[in-house]
Amino acid sequence: MKFQLLIPSYTDILQQQYGSTWEYEARRRLWSCPSLSLLTVAAMLPEDAEVSYTDLNYSAKTDFLPDWVFLSPSTAQANQAYAAADAYRAAGAQVCMGGPHATVLPDEALRHADTVFRGEAEETFPRFLEDMKTGRHRKIYESPGHPDLSSSPAPAYELAKEIPYKSIPLQTSRGCPHQCSFCLSSTIYGAKLRRKTAGQVENELAKIKQNFTKPYIFFTDDNLLINPSWNRELLAIMKNSRLSWYAFSDARIADDDRMLASLRDAGCTQLLIGFESLHPENLESLNKSHWKMHRLHTYKETVHRIQSHGIGVVGSFVVGMDHDTPAVFDILYDFVMETSLYATNITVLTPFPGTKTYEIFRRENRLLTQDWSKYNGFELTFRPKNMTISEYSRGYARLNARLNSEKRLNKITEYFKSVFKNTWEAQNAGADLL
Repeated sequence: MKFQLLIPSYTDILQQQYGSTWEYEARRRLWSCPSLSLLTVAAMLPEDAEVSYTDLNYSAKTDFLPDWVFLSPSTAQANQAYAAADAYRAAGAQVCMGGPHATVLPDEALRHADTVFRGEAEETFPRFLEDMKTGRHRKIYESPGHPDLSSSPAPAYELAKEIPYKSIPLQTSRGCPHQCSFCLSSTIYGAKLRRKTAGQVENELAKIKQNFTKPYIFFTDDNLLINPSWNRELLAIMKNSRLSWYAFSDARIADDDRMLASLRDAGCTQLLIGFESLHPENLESLNKSHWKMHRLHTYKETVHRIQSHGIGVVGSFVVGMDHDTPAVFDILYDFVMETSLYATNITVLTPFPGTKTYEIFRRENRLLTQDWSKYNGFELTFRPKNMTISEYSRGYARLNARLNSEKRLNKITEYFKSVFKNTWEAQNAGADLL
């Protein structure tokens, strides 16, 4: 049996608008990685399966004609995935589609696929493989709940080793307690945190090191570092691996200086912190707990504490929320400059189907388009409440230009030179005392 794992191409809006700038290149390194979902599915295929992994962002479509094609597109990739699926079906292959977009819009996906997976695949994919043997596969396989991740196999990283990815993904957990209204991942994975075992993580790291030279690890967990006992266990594993890595966390990580020192020693080079907004009413509307709103007054100190350990903070913000006015862009720039924030991930609020935000905007008739290719985090797909579309466009373009200015880059460079100089002096002072 022949299987094709296919990653659709996507339009790189940032490169079109800003070219090879500092922010674009920093972001590109972090997001250029294999499809972890497809590699995990591949690990569940029979040992005698003939498997091809093709990323259309790096290589053209091959002549490999499979029996089955597997796709796991994001919303922004859905149009490309549907076009590829239609072409393969016309050539005689069958198509299986999963991932976040197919999970929330299964009937749409079924117009282009023979089988659709809703939710996580650890429990449903083995059932599909059994059904496939008899030719009686279902149209929809739906996960009955959130699976225990101890059953999740190590991804088939070997399939992606020939592609020049900038980072290699590793997932240790699923779920996030914050449950932000615009977050599709929260909808799919739920609030309860589920983890792989330490042994699974060590095994996956070993596979990565076998297949990639000096890999830069990207932890794809929605919130990696929120359990102190797990943190200690994970950091011991990463220190022993001698690999550099990057992860998502929330602002509470800055409360523990010992933990920050341990992060640096364990190879952490960057942390993405989901600050989301600097407006308290925006943060209040995100979720029931108002957790991020209560942390707003600590944001500047959070950046300072983390970066003083030589770990770059990637500040993640969302513009276009209901309490944002045209002033939001200057406010964000001033925060970035005042804190010497290493890098940013400033996206426009995107009402992904399946989220509370999408349902609200649909009811309020504020959606501008359902062209899924525009649901990429960088194009406006709805009418903002407190700014016009032209005010948004001008403000966002100006903000990105200022973030990539020589003034900003010089400030980052000088700040981190000072941090590393202070770190070196402190280490040598300690050595002199011994």
